[in-house]
Amino acid sequence: MGEAQGGWRMVLLWSPVMRSPGCCRWSRLAGLVLCALMVGVMLAGADPASGLAHGWSVVPSPDRGTGENQLGGVSCVSASACTAVGAYVTQARVAKTLAESWNGTKWSVVPSPNPGHSTSAALSSVSCLPARACIAVGGYHTGPTGPEKTLAESWNGTKWSVVPSPNPGLASGDKTLNAVSCVSASACTAVGHYVSNNTGTVKGLIESWNGTKWSVVPSPNPGGNSRGKFLYGVSCVSASICTAVGAMGSKPLAESWNGSKWSVVPSPDPSHSVRGAFLLWVSCASARACTAVGEYANSAGVFKTLVESWNGAKWSLVPSPNPASSHNAALSSVSCVSASACTAVGSYQNKARVPRTLIESN
Repeated sequence: MGEAQGGWRMVLLWSPVMRSPGCCRWSRLAGLVLCALMVGVMLAGADPASGLAHGWSVVPSPDRGTGENQLGGVSCVSASACTAVGAYVTQARVAKTLAESWNGTKWSVVPSPNPGHSTSAALSSVSCLPARACIAVGGYHTGPTGPEKTLAESWNGTKWSVVPSPNPGLASGDKTLNAVSCVSASACTAVGHYVSNNTGTVKGLIESWNGTKWSVVPSPNPGGNSRGKFLYGVSCVSASICTAVGAMGSKPLAESWNGSKWSVVPSPDPSHSVRGAFLLWVSCASARACTAVGEYANSAGVFKTLVESWNGAKWSLVPSPNPASSHNAALSSVSCVSASACTAVGSYQNKARVPRTLIESN
């Protein structure tokens, strides 16, 4: 089963969850985010290397208005400097971008723009640097029946601004950015997917930020797969070393950037069922140490947690636990500070089919 990296163990947190296993990772603009990424923020003195020895606790966070509010991405540069992004719904049932900031004491809402003429918008991921620079990505609509378009915003330490981002493919087809990773203010990589033609073929989308503008970067999109290609997570350790993960049809997908081009890297598939396996997030502590997490359907069609490890040469399956008597379980995000110190978050359904939060560490 590959390298267990010391083994994964569960830390259960009994509270409402934001993401139901086995559903779409982001349905960000249909009544806000119905199937959202569950976010874990280590603000309670948690130590990944010791298996969260100090425990987790809820930290109060503000909401905008009285409607739905959800956060789908977070980035911390220190214990007193974190940024979270997501979306909220107005009284008119319109989704708007949401950004919040942590100063070491409390979370505060920070004004974030929405593209002109947008009828709904949401941010799904953010990446910040110590120099008070952040990039956030997501998607927005310009009409009730119009296609979704890519959304990128930049934080300069004072305010958020919309930054133009490319929208390749079919003009009437959806495009979105799901994740972003920055190694400097002039080197960011965002991944997502887009509809490429009138037949509805979905292809992986990779875009690069050079400090001035976003550009589409060619990525391998093998043909012959009617279910398409989706990229959900990306992690870069330098401008020339990035890893992206997602799914090709119902198979897990991993890709690697060497500074010149993206290449598909074989990744193991634990499932042979129709519903398949999906990698939803990745975190790289170095060029030779990446952990990807997600979900797969077993022979009974029940979703289980999925963890895979990269050692610089190949991806391997890593055993990961599932809560006893759980019906569905999934890991939707992971953060690693070293090859042997990772924390993953997600959710599962208990016997009553009620979603619960799930945290695992190695």
